[in-house]
Amino acid sequence: MSSIESMISEIEEDYNTILKKFESHLSNENMYRFKEPSEEYLLKLLRDVMNFQRKLEHSIESTYRLAKEVAHVKRLGDIVDRLLKKISADKVDELVKFYVSSYSYDEWKAKGVILRLQDAHRSLMQGNISDSRRFCYCSYFAFKLLRFDLIEVEEEMRLISALTTYPIEKKTELKHQLVINDFEEVAVSLEEAESNVETEHFKDCVSRCRDAIEIFSASVRENETGEKTERHFATDLGKLVKIEVFDEGVQRLAQGVYSFLSLKESHKYDANKVSVYDAETSLKETYSLLEMLLNKYSDFKKAKKKAEKLKD
Repeated sequence: MSSIESMISEIEEDYNTILKKFESHLSNENMYRFKEPSEEYLLKLLRDVMNFQRKLEHSIESTYRLAKEVAHVKRLGDIVDRLLKKISADKVDELVKFYVSSYSYDEWKAKGVILRLQDAHRSLMQGNISDSRRFCYCSYFAFKLLRFDLIEVEEEMRLISALTTYPIEKKTELKHQLVINDFEEVAVSLEEAESNVETEHFKDCVSRCRDAIEIFSASVRENETGEKTERHFATDLGKLVKIEVFDEGVQRLAQGVYSFLSLKESHKYDANKVSVYDAETSLKETYSLLEMLLNKYSDFKKAKKKAEKLKD
């Protein structure tokens, strides 16, 4: 598991633990919707939420350090700012209804999680138990609404992880090597795949990654056998293994990556089901595979050239 995935796992675990603590005090009474809290319960919950906020801030800072020059950091920062304000500031305006009777109800603003917990504690100390219960429920309501923002944060963290796993400098160098070795069409497919991530056309990104691998294997086969191909990946790769351009280990690895791309690009997945994480994983695996295939092919050509010189 990557360091970013570990941080995401900890964020999820802490969030779910706190949510369960809130839910342990839910009530069926429409007027209050929360059981009477003790001071110990409120202070422990307040501490847990504050610790969750600190851990979230630490995880984001760690992600920034890993990302360095990655352009997606700004988008992550905007989402995180919005999320942190919902935890600690007056930034949750959704109304919570407390039914007094079948015909009347009170409406309270959810506000920030920490603010409402502080309000609940203050009311409890003043002996206003009913307000304390309502403030607790508003805090729970605001905390539960964080789920949508957390999903966005986690997906952005995964995106940055994918980008930094295969550094930008290496991507640029690989595309340069593809062009100078007459695989310009492959480099173009990679460029198009990346631009599709930027425009959030994630399924198109996966499709162009698949194209890049197909074009590369077909081009190598045509170079080495003189045979025109129809870009059937399994057939082209099988032929290249047969003439010992690649070995069976490379074949199995390449087929695994290609199978993943084919599945995500297939009609089983509509465009809305292919996530940014799928797209960035596709890019990362495609770059890594093409780097290996290009190096293996370069080694094959050098060995072939050396053998021809020995014959002469």
